[in-house]
Formats: sequence, structure tokens, C-alpha cells
Amino acid sequence: MLASVSLLAVLLAASSAFAFPHARATAEDRCQQVAGENAFASYGPFTLAAVNKTLSLNSNASEPLHLSPSVTNSTLGQWRSLATNKTYPFAEFSAFALNDGGLIGVNNASTGLGAQADAPQQAYPFTFEVLHSTLNPDPVFCGIVGTSAESNGPAVLAVHGDSENFSICHSEYKTNDTTTPLDIVVYHPRANDHGLYNFRSCYSVYIQLLPTAAGSTPVGP
Repeated sequence: MLASVSLLAVLLAASSAFAFPHARATAEDRCQQVAGENAFASYGPFTLAAVNKTLSLNSNASEPLHLSPSVTNSTLGQWRSLATNKTYPFAEFSAFALNDGGLIGVNNASTGLGAQADAPQQAYPFTFEVLHSTLNPDPVFCGIVGTSAESNGPAVLAVHGDSENFSICHSEYKTNDTTTPLDIVVYHPRANDHGLYNFRSCYSVYIQLLPTAAGSTPVGP
């Protein structure tokens, strides 16, 4: 009995020298750590729109965004971007959603396809993959509310807490020897545009998350 008590005392003393591991941070926790308490990781359904940063987030001047046609090139392989409604007025995916930090296009009922956003890379278009398989998006996105001067505008999209570095840039998509002029979303555009867009055409935007008619609410972890 004494031996058992002594062994227990040794084990307790040893365990006190080590900190117990903390529970793994949730996507919601990570969003709020980098972007404040008004950030969230799950939300939807919503549509996407771009609004020029020189305008109020509450203005009616936002431009709807849709997934562009598929493009294949040596730099990014096969990819799709977000194009303005003015240059590509076709909504293959009627709504998007944030799911634990991943940005997805809600499955197209007629095709069974889903879309997932890739983690944005500086100086490159903001790209998506369209898949028949289960979606596994990069969990790097958050929505942030209360970013307008009026503090009541639509939520905006952020990458690792950054909502300030999206732009709309003009691109000449070339597929099967056909050129399609599109205005697309680029993250942190640079003069070295890799031939994927015209840097001089770029202007800064916020990416808004506009609730669908059915309504959208942030969802906790």
C-alpha cells in the first residue's frame, strides 16, 4: 500500500512539471484572433460582389462576381477565377458559403459540381477549383462585419484577417486560341503580373458577402 501511494505521489509530481495541452483552436477562434470579435468562420449562403474601396460599403455600386470559365496555362495549371458580372454574366453557382474558414460554391443542383477557393497568393488571381468530389477548401478565410464607416454594411471577405488587398484587374483569358476579356479578382496585385492580368488596370476593392433571399447568419463552431 505504501509503495502504491509513493508511486502515485511520484506520478503526480512528474505531471505537474508539464503543462496540459490546450484544446486546438477552432476556425472561429483563429478568425477572431487575427481580425477581432466581429469575425466569423462559418456563414451563408451568400453571393459575392466587389465594391470599389473609394465608395461606401453600403453603396449600391457593388458589382456581382461569378466564377469565370476554366483556363489552363503553364503558370497555374487549370484554374478559375472570380469575374465581374459585366464581363461574365453567368452564375454557375447561385450561392457561396464559409465553412470553418473554407470558401465554397454551393453545389450546382443540375451538374452536381461544387467549387472551393484556393488560398490566395500575392500577385496572382484569386483561384477556385470546381470538383465532383468532396470539397476540402483551404481554411484561411473569414467574414468580417462592421467594417464600413457606418458599421452596418455587408460583411466582407478576409484572408488571414486581411480584407484590404483584393483588386479587380483586366485579364485577357486565352483558351483554345480564343481570347476572352474579363475583369477578375486578384490578391495583392503586383507589376510582375506573370502575364495573367494587366497590373495598370487594377483598382482596389472589398469583396462583399451579400446574404441570399433566404437569409444568412454567422454560425458558431
